[in-house]
This record gives sequence, structure tokens and C-alpha cells, in this order.
Amino acid sequence: MDDPDDSADAREAFSLLGHEIRLEILLALLEDWMAVYTEPKSYAELMDAVGMRDSGKFNYHLGQLRGVYVRKVEGGYVPTASATALYRAVLAHRPTDRFEDEFAPTAASCPACGSTPSVRYERGFLSVDCDDCSEWVGFTYPFPQNGVESRDPDDLLEAVHARVRHDLGLAREGQCPDCAGTTTVDLRLEAVGDGSHWVSIECDTCTFVVGTNVLSAVLGDDRVASALREAGVDLERYQLDLPTGPTRIESREPPTLAVDVEGEVGTVTVVVDDALDVQSVERE
Repeated sequence: MDDPDDSADAREAFSLLGHEIRLEILLALLEDWMAVYTEPKSYAELMDAVGMRDSGKFNYHLGQLRGVYVRKVEGGYVPTASATALYRAVLAHRPTDRFEDEFAPTAASCPACGSTPSVRYERGFLSVDCDDCSEWVGFTYPFPQNGVESRDPDDLLEAVHARVRHDLGLAREGQCPDCAGTTTVDLRLEAVGDGSHWVSIECDTCTFVVGTNVLSAVLGDDRVASALREAGVDLERYQLDLPTGPTRIESREPPTLAVDVEGEVGTVTVVVDDALDVQSVERE
């Protein structure tokens, strides 16, 4: 949070939850939440749900929540989008639980040396690294704890990569998968030539940022996927197993990158512009 206004907004929003009565009001509103179809709870219903008889004290705490976490509508009160988003995040990540794990998936392999990579889950991130070589830069991505505990190692990697493909698709198209704000692509032309070159996509509003190779960013394009299959690239493999190919600068003005991906029966060349839009796909 480089913007002081953002820090101030976050501080104020968190501080509003620093009282048990306010938490009880929010939980009462969220109990029967059904998105836009949520039935409002009246002032009296909320007082009964919280178990308060002092209307002055209750009115004070309800007033503190209004605007940020509670909205008054016809018929009573409903939770705001901020309240429901925070509630879902808490349920997904369960911050009161400490959960860490390390394992080796049987179906994955390091794209550089072929060894079985190690997988760690800590602080809400799933990370995949190769302990046998230093050529592969590795992979890390946030993933809710609920999704880790309910899957075996191979299913977990599949779930994480499905989430990555979904998020990358949105971010590449200009929409942040976290806050729906606009995104900006940085091709990082100055780093092209490095074997671990990646491009970044960053939200213009929140803290979402992802670094990815060019191929992973455009796998959702039908032309790219079709050409890769024709060249003998198995797209059913884990995304970390897919060949990434060398990246080169196709043009500096306008900025474009090209990546050559070698399959079993051919090579695919994909050219993207500075918005990661696919300009051309050629197969040899």
C-alpha cells in the first residue's frame, strides 16, 4: 500500500471491527445472506439477534458500521459487499488455524531436469520448487487453506493451476481477479534474454500482482491452444510441466515479444503485444 489514502482506508475499516457488539451485528446480518436477494433485518430484529436492550448503545455501534459494513435499505439493514467479502475471506483462510505442509506430487516433474519437485504450503501460498537443479525458477501462488486440506497432492496441483489459468485469463483481459479493477501489463523488455524471463500483470487499484511466462499468459487463446496441440504439446499436463520456450523481442516500437515453443512434431511461435494480446500464431 504505497498510497497513504489506501492505508488510511484500510486502518479505518479494520478499526471498526474492534468491538464485540459490532461483530455480533455483522454476524447476524450475514447469517441469512443470499447476495442481492438478502432479506433486510429490521432494527428490532438486529437488537434481538445481538441480545441487547440498551437502544442507545446499540444505535451507536450500528451507526459506526453503517456505510462501510452495513447499509440501510427499505425494510431494514443489509451487509455491504465489503462485509461479505471479508467474511468469505476469513472462512476460506481461517486465520486462527496454523496449517503448513510439505509433500512431493507423483504426477509432476521439473520442466528443466525432470526430477520430482517439492511442494510446500505456508502462509496461504502453495510453492513448487526443484531441489535437484537451479535452472527452474519455481512457482508460487496464493491458495485458500480449505482447498489444501481437502485434496491429495496431485489433485491440489491441478486445482491450483486451474485457479491460475482463470486468474491469468481475467488479468490479461484487463480485469483484476481480486477486486475487478483494471490491470497493467509490463513486458519487462530489459530482462529478455534471461532464461527465467517473465512478464508481470499488476492491478491498478489493489495489491494483486502476478509474474508469468508469456506462454502461460496466453494459453486461454484458442489459436494458441490449437497450434500447440497440433505441434504435439500435451495441454492436459500440469502447467508447470509445459515447455515455455525462449522469449525474444520481436519489436521495441511497438513493444512485442515472441516465444518459440517446441512440441513433439513441430514448433509454435506466438507473438504478443504490450497488452499480452496475441498478434500471430505460426506453426512449423
